[in-house]
Amino acid sequence: MGRKFFAALSLLVALGAGMSPAQREASAANIKGKHGSEGLGCADCHKTDKPTAAAGVEVCLECHEGYDKMAQRTKALHNNPHDSHLGRMACLKCHRVHASSEYLCIECHSDFEFKDK
Repeated sequence: MGRKFFAALSLLVALGAGMSPAQREASAANIKGKHGSEGLGCADCHKTDKPTAAAGVEVCLECHEGYDKMAQRTKALHNNPHDSHLGRMACLKCHRVHASSEYLCIECHSDFEFKDK
């Protein structure tokens, strides 16, 4: 085995490549908003009770039915974040599951107001 392998292995160990059991427990207890209030757990999105990586946008779309459907569902909002002049954006640009959402729109549009559900 070469130097690159051991360098990469050392880096992974130093960075804590996997989540510790305590981190997993804290993350599961920290599911925010509607996902948390509906009692979703790790396995609902990560397909395991012991996730080591973030779930991808395809997981969001399993329940949320796609970008166009979300734009239709939020069309009554004065500033519809799902019908943006920037086009389609990745869900995780704004939405968080283990933290409060961060709305990309307000970086330029400071007069916009959004509320988490």
